[in-house]
Amino acid sequence: MKLPILLYCFLYESFILFIDFLHFRWYRSCMSEQGNPTVKELSKRTGFSASTISRVINHPELVNPETRKAILEHLEKSDFTLKKHHKRNKQIIGLTFSDAQSLFTCTLMSAIEKQLQGTPYQLLLFNLEKRQNVHHYFANHLDYLNKVDGLIFSASLLDNEGSQFFKNLDIPVVLMQSRCENEKSISTNNFIGGQDAARFLVSRGYKDIAFVGWEPDDEHIHDRYMGFTSALIQAGRPLQEQYYQRAPLSSSGGYEATERLMSLKNRPEVIFYGCDDMAAGGYRYLRERDLRVPQDVGVMGFDDLSIAETLGLTTMKQFVTKKSEMAVNYLLDRLSGKLTSVEDDEISITPKLVERSSVR
Repeated sequence: MKLPILLYCFLYESFILFIDFLHFRWYRSCMSEQGNPTVKELSKRTGFSASTISRVINHPELVNPETRKAILEHLEKSDFTLKKHHKRNKQIIGLTFSDAQSLFTCTLMSAIEKQLQGTPYQLLLFNLEKRQNVHHYFANHLDYLNKVDGLIFSASLLDNEGSQFFKNLDIPVVLMQSRCENEKSISTNNFIGGQDAARFLVSRGYKDIAFVGWEPDDEHIHDRYMGFTSALIQAGRPLQEQYYQRAPLSSSGGYEATERLMSLKNRPEVIFYGCDDMAAGGYRYLRERDLRVPQDVGVMGFDDLSIAETLGLTTMKQFVTKKSEMAVNYLLDRLSGKLTSVEDDEISITPKLVERSSVR
């Protein structure tokens, strides 16, 4: 029984080596054309075999992670680029996100897909599962980059080194809900949004005001919190410690935080949630306890997702549709040649108050 398995492994490895040999010959010719070092030259510089380097470029998933990482680091330090390797006209725009269950993510996907209607491009989704550096993610999944013409990074991390990585690949990118000084960034002014939310609640006569957020190392909620609390301090009503609650960024997290707040001896008069998703969870808890909104407790959110209109939720509008339009148009202009260079400016959009029935 062992012989067929060994034979199969031998044939499979021989096939891969043959494909690598063909790639090696192809790369040797096209690299010399564009002034890049050849794979053979890279082999001499790095100490890795030409076939291993070729395999990292073409079949990175087949290479040991430590070897792959070492070779990629050598490639980035050298004058080597992969522009010849990355061919456009796949008519695919990629979108990265970190939470597939988030209502905001679903809204963003829908908005971007709607903007792509009537164009030759379709949307390809990359679920990173957690907020992480997109440079590191795609450097470990080079084969994914062969599927896209451009990328939209939503609430993801990208540093200057990562920006150069995508420039070397000739893949235009744009950031939403995050920043990179060397790339186009479209974000929300969360600090001012938090300030305006707090000032509105103070203007409605609320004194015992609660704030519900999530992990403070997320700059989105951190900026909203800082803006919110600064406005309360200016109004002479600093946020009480007991009224500041953190929970997972989800509807169930909002439910959990609301349960803690409403179990206090002195309940808050109004609860501000860092996003509409958490506010929806708060609504569910209040409804189950027969607590009326806004008569018994006021509720306010941040985002203005479709669920906000359904609930009658007063919230801060993030203009997701407009930001999606700006992101898609920028990529299409880059891909069509209308824009021939990177625009590295940051566009920060100030949220707008949307009043509904959840606040007195």
